[in-house]
Amino acid sequence: MKDDTGAILCNLAAGGLYFGGAGVGVPLPSTVPDQGSSITKISSCNATTGALTLAATTDTDTGSNRTCTAAGVINPEYPGKTGCLFGPPLPIPNTNSAATSTCVVNRISTNASGAANCKDGSTSLLSLPLASDIYLTGPTDGLIPCPRCAGTPTTCQAGPNTGQPCTPADSASLGAAYPTSHDCPPAAAAFVGSLPIGFNLSSGTQTRNSADLSAQPFVFCGFCGQQFAPNFQGPPAVPCTSDAQCTNTTFPKCRQRTSGAFGQGPARTITENGVPANACISDGAKHNSTLVSVFCIPPAFNATVDSAADLPGPGAVGLPGQAQFLP
Repeated sequence: MKDDTGAILCNLAAGGLYFGGAGVGVPLPSTVPDQGSSITKISSCNATTGALTLAATTDTDTGSNRTCTAAGVINPEYPGKTGCLFGPPLPIPNTNSAATSTCVVNRISTNASGAANCKDGSTSLLSLPLASDIYLTGPTDGLIPCPRCAGTPTTCQAGPNTGQPCTPADSASLGAAYPTSHDCPPAAAAFVGSLPIGFNLSSGTQTRNSADLSAQPFVFCGFCGQQFAPNFQGPPAVPCTSDAQCTNTTFPKCRQRTSGAFGQGPARTITENGVPANACISDGAKHNSTLVSVFCIPPAFNATVDSAADLPGPGAVGLPGQAQFLP
C-alpha cells in the first residue's frame, strides 16, 4: 500500500485479511483460516488455448455444503442462512478491546463464475460474492470469538454445541483463536447482521486507488452518508463514487467512515499481487498458487462493529493455497 509519492505505507501479508480506514481499531491483519477448500466446475474449455470457463458447484456435486460454490444451498449448521460456506469460521479477535471481537461466517450469496487457464494454472477472475455473517461474540467469549474445536478427543469448546464431537477445519498453529470448525457454530443470539462483499479473486494483480471527494480525501470505497457524522444511508448501504449519486438529502455525501486504509490516513493505492500455479494443472496434482482480492466493505449498521472495524471502508486479502484439477 502506497501514498501519493509512491512511498510504501504497509506491505500486505499473504494469508492476512485487512479492512477499514485510518481509524480501524482492530490489529491488522486478521489471520485467514488455512485449510478451506472451494470447488468450481468447468463449464467450457478451449483445448487450443487452455482457457476455462468456471461455474458453481452445489453440495450434491461436491458432497458437502462446506466445499461447494453455489448460492441457495441449505446449511444445517446455520438455519435460515443459505449459500455454500466459504472457508471455516473466521475469528477476528481485537486485543485493543476484547469485547468487540467478532466471529465471521462467510456464505456464497451468488453462484460462482469466472475464467482460468489450465495450461499455466492462472485464474483471471473468480467471482465469489459473499454474505459475511457477523457474530459479536466478544462480550461473552473475548479473544476467542469463534468456538474452538480442540482437545483430545476434539470437541466444541464453546457455543451451542459445547462438548459435542467436532473436526478441526484449520490449524491450531494459526493462533490462540484456532482451530475453528462449522461443527462448532457461534451462538445465534450473537448475530448482528450480514455484510454483502463483492469478492472477486485473481491470481494476477489487483489495485484500487483512492479519490479525493468533497467530504473526505483518500476515499477507496464511498457510501452515501452524512458529512460530519459516521452515519450512512441504509440498510442496505448505498455505494457511490461521487456526491451526485447520493440523492437522499439526509445522506448527501459520498464517503468512508474515515479516510485512508488499514490504519493509514494518506493511502492512495492498495495493491495485492497474486501468484498463478505456473504449471499445467491438467495433471491432477496440487500446485501452489495465491489468489487475491481488493474489495469494498459496507457498514454493518452496528455501532460496535462499525467503530472497531472502521466501516465502511476497503478490504484486501491474499489467499495462499493450491490449485488442483479434479476428475
